[in-house]
Amino acid sequence: MKTVIQTMIILAAGILCLPLMAEEVRQITWKDLVPAHLADVDPVAHLTPDQQDLVGWIMYMLETLPPRSAETEDLYESLDQEMPLLKKYNIDLKQIMERTREIQTAVVKELDGQDVRMPGYLLPLEITDGKVTEFLLVPYVGACIHVPPPPPNQIVHVKLDPEDGLKSGNLFDPVWVTGKIKAKSMVKDLFLIDGSANIDIGYTMQADRVEPYKQ
Repeated sequence: MKTVIQTMIILAAGILCLPLMAEEVRQITWKDLVPAHLADVDPVAHLTPDQQDLVGWIMYMLETLPPRSAETEDLYESLDQEMPLLKKYNIDLKQIMERTREIQTAVVKELDGQDVRMPGYLLPLEITDGKVTEFLLVPYVGACIHVPPPPPNQIVHVKLDPEDGLKSGNLFDPVWVTGKIKAKSMVKDLFLIDGSANIDIGYTMQADRVEPYKQ
């Protein structure tokens, strides 16, 4: 009888602990990866919509154009025509770019070592025996395939143990990823159809589970 009672107590204690264990995994969104004091900062909020479009286009061109040379001079023609407008509107492009870079690269150190669950799309980096064991988790489908990629603090480098690898099926479907996250900057070389690109990454995660996204 004593053994039965002890067993019942252990089982009851285990059941009571289940909600506590579940609460240890924090469900987060992509906004949670940006420090709170920067999450709602908009470096171009003071500009008109047309000026915002101008700045956005110039920044995109500066990020994606190859280095300026005699061979690429024609690619800079339209950019050279628009740059004087910045002075006309008294827009400090350097300051905007520096502020934007700060917002895009800042990470939340408090997340280090936390068990989290977050949604996203995966971009395979390593496939072993038909299973994805390493991938980038990104906030929207096709990210990193197109230029420019998401900001570093909106990319998570995820690794899975080989035995837990994800079968490569429809990789464009959203997923939930659960695991231990770290605010750790790194650069990965991503091979694309038309070449390769170095991707700046703000977070890493050792995943315990990857499952189809369901609200």
